Amino acid sequence: MTTVDRDSTVTTITGAAPGVIVALRRAAVIAAEHGHNYLGVEDLLTALLETTPPMEVHWKQQELGALTFDEVQHLARSVVPGPVTGEHGPAEPATVTFEVSGRHAEEFLAMIEQNS
Repeated sequence: MTTVDRDSTVTTITGAAPGVIVALRRAAVIAAEHGHNYLGVEDLLTALLETTPPMEVHWKQQELGALTFDEVQHLARSVVPGPVTGEHGPAEPATVTFEVSGRHAEEFLAMIEQNS
């Protein structure tokens, strides 16, 4: 298989908070440690749980203990901050753009569009 046959994605994120960048970079390290050249949602979830103290702090403050999957989803939503007031942060809403190439590009595009 040549490099041309390989799948490739390039993703650009604007308006990312520093914690997002830290989590993405940690996820890339986790992926490499596990021997794959792509960043999967599993890598990102692991990185988020390792590098995102607000959820851990909230969990401990509420003495939540063991949670069901639905309760973890609710907890994650509960720590999402509200609207920004004042003139700090990016002037425009966050965006994610991407390019996909390779022999599975059409499948990848369809999956992304279906789940976005």
